[in-house]
Amino acid sequence: MMIRKIRDSKGTIAIEFVLVIPIFLIFVFGTIDFGWYFFCDHTIELATREGARLGVVISEEYAIKEKIKDCASIAVVLDDSNISISQDPQDANVKRVLTQYTHDFLTPIIGAFFSGGSITIQAEVTYKVEPEPYVPPS
Repeated sequence: MMIRKIRDSKGTIAIEFVLVIPIFLIFVFGTIDFGWYFFCDHTIELATREGARLGVVISEEYAIKEKIKDCASIAVVLDDSNISISQDPQDANVKRVLTQYTHDFLTPIIGAFFSGGSITIQAEVTYKVEPEPYVPPS
């Protein structure tokens, strides 16, 4: 009696495997895909912040953009069109650094939830340029 039940369950195991493995793979690759997205998002935010820190000291836009591209190079490749540096129209000493990057999802199933299979990552930092060198009070 016991041998008959084991012999009959061989097809059941194969069918269960075929039904469960796609769902499991979607979860695994979805986790990897969203992990990569959050890593890129965090890296772009960090790079923009580091570029703004440099902008407080050095007012050259080229140096700020190079710093942002260098810091973000661990995860993404940025060019000058992804980074914009603008001046506040109300206050000449306030500048804004904006970094934008279009992230394409690796998994088509995850990308189907977003228009075009991609999402725009945006990081913005506003900083004030000191008009003269800071001298700490004595």
